[in-house]
Amino acid sequence: MPKRTFWLITGAAVGAGSSLWVERRVRRTVQEAAARLQPDALVAEVGRSAWQAAEVAGVRMRDAVSVGRDEMRLHEERLWEDLAARGIEPPGGAGSAVAAVEEPPPLASRRPRRRSIRRSPEPRRRTGAVRATTAGTAPPAAPPAKSPSHLDN
Repeated sequence: MPKRTFWLITGAAVGAGSSLWVERRVRRTVQEAAARLQPDALVAEVGRSAWQAAEVAGVRMRDAVSVGRDEMRLHEERLWEDLAARGIEPPGGAGSAVAAVEEPPPLASRRPRRRSIRRSPEPRRRTGAVRATTAGTAPPAAPPAKSPSHLDN
């Protein structure tokens, strides 16, 4: 008889403990999912994704421009070689056109512009008043208000 009591109590304890553990685990998972789906978290995630996409696009664009410049130089050199084979020299001496092309500084070494936000000490206030176009004249007066037609009876 003590064996049955022992296993009954052990089974009940393991069952209760495991159900509490599962409940906590599910609750934590639901709270984490809800936190990820809140508007602030979604905005942060979209912003992070957009920033990464912009960085990748910038790198790809720089690479494309660099490859394009290299190909342009190679093509120009081939053209000058073809002309030199025909006996035509570039203006200003041999190879001057290729040497005259200067490499702009790489984009990574350029410093980004700083944006400055200038704010006046007091914000501008918009008023409904019409300003006069010439000095010394008053704005036009509004026409007198008419009474509603249903009150004229």
